[in-house]
Amino acid sequence: MALFPQHRLLRIAAVSWLLVSAVLITVTLLRPEIQANDRAALSSLVPLYFLSLPLGHLGLLAVNRLLLELYVTSHMVPGIFSEGLMLWAALTVLGYIQWFVLLPWVSRLCRRLAGFLSKRYLAR
Repeated sequence: MALFPQHRLLRIAAVSWLLVSAVLITVTLLRPEIQANDRAALSSLVPLYFLSLPLGHLGLLAVNRLLLELYVTSHMVPGIFSEGLMLWAALTVLGYIQWFVLLPWVSRLCRRLAGFLSKRYLAR
């Protein structure tokens, strides 16, 4: 399993993914709501959430669980800036791994299995 795709088309898609992710964090950090500590600043990360489904949803749940644990154990409420960075990092990493590492790996595995089964069937 390679972290960066070998196929040219997948490399272009991976670079596009990372560029979209960088643009979305830039837009989030430049919103005036981030200085006001307003949750509306995180709304610009919604497209990244949908691009990283279904693993991105697990990242969202993990970030929410972490925030809840921080509040319950130490009564610490992180600011929107740090919450946005955690959310962006989780969505970006999980979405990238999902689409450019796990999916090609599962696809190759299915292709090998289909080839193995077709050779076995034809040998009968």
